[in-house]
Amino acid sequence: MSDSICEIVDIEQGTPEWHKWRRTGVTATCSPILLGAPGAMKTPYQLYLQYAGLLASEDLSAIKQVDAGNKLEALARSYCESELGQIASPFCVRHAKYPFMIASLDGQLDDRSVLEIKNLSEKKHLAILEQGSASPEFKYYFWQVQHQLFVTGAPQAYLVFWSAKDQPKIFLIKPNQGAFTRLFAACKEFWERLNQKVAPAFDKQQDILLVSDADILAQTSEFTAPDDLSARIADIRRQVANVRAKEAEFEAVKAQLSNLEETLKASIQGLATGLGFKSTDPVRIDGFGFRYLESKVKGRTNWKMIAERLNVTAEQYPDCVTQESLRSSLSVYEYEASPEDSVYIPPEAIKPVVAEGDALTGVEDNALLLF
Repeated sequence: MSDSICEIVDIEQGTPEWHKWRRTGVTATCSPILLGAPGAMKTPYQLYLQYAGLLASEDLSAIKQVDAGNKLEALARSYCESELGQIASPFCVRHAKYPFMIASLDGQLDDRSVLEIKNLSEKKHLAILEQGSASPEFKYYFWQVQHQLFVTGAPQAYLVFWSAKDQPKIFLIKPNQGAFTRLFAACKEFWERLNQKVAPAFDKQQDILLVSDADILAQTSEFTAPDDLSARIADIRRQVANVRAKEAEFEAVKAQLSNLEETLKASIQGLATGLGFKSTDPVRIDGFGFRYLESKVKGRTNWKMIAERLNVTAEQYPDCVTQESLRSSLSVYEYEASPEDSVYIPPEAIKPVVAEGDALTGVEDNALLLF
């Protein structure tokens, strides 16, 4: 590797030190995200939060395919060496002129070609075999490899899609000046934003505004913290405490109700048998304050599976797609106020809303309405 282009960093990939080092620059995995490549699992704003330490990086070891890839890494490298020649061990590099441009490489060949190995899911790997460079998977990782070529100054790269089950696929990728221009501009802007504390554009369809951090709130230009933010948050937290208390009570009552329903159904089934219903008959009886009806239900049609087998997408038939609607979800979680919080709400400002004795009544004290 030419010292005039980049410097090799003495750090072992996968270690805590490596994860810390990755925050000292823009890595190759950032480029597809910053360029909006199809298949990106996070937005530039989410990437910004990760670099700021406010959004945890995904645990790659918990991802089934990544875990499988790590376990089969020796086989994948052996295949690559049999096809391409001797490969150096994985190492990390930093661009000499632009030190914020960094990359972690799977290896390097004797001719200075860099190597990137991917072990995708079976579905994605088959897409690679069928569509080649036209596949979304190739288009995504193309930017990662171009980033590596930019940082290293290597003459070419081998992008290997390896599979223990299906035929592997190797792509030879040359440096692309047009790609260099685009990715360098995107990475430079992102790094400048990190240093200037100006977050990328907030995607209102995918991103989440972290209102508990005043700094990030100030860095997100699309929003402004209201003057009475603390008072509003204190009020919401009181309501959250109320919801959490009721949720706990409701779950307890729901468990009791479920047990009572199962016992009642078993008794009704016993009555049905005594009346002469066969085990294969749907039970349908009414009287004495209860009605119990069973009926056969047709199986659901898996339209997604049908579409995949017919190789059609919703975009091809927009008239078959319903209009967009806004769906909301609310979840509450335990949160302990701390003076270290950017937006600090004193614990004494959070008073319980649930009055004593205002708990849900036990299900045993109520009429059981099943139908």
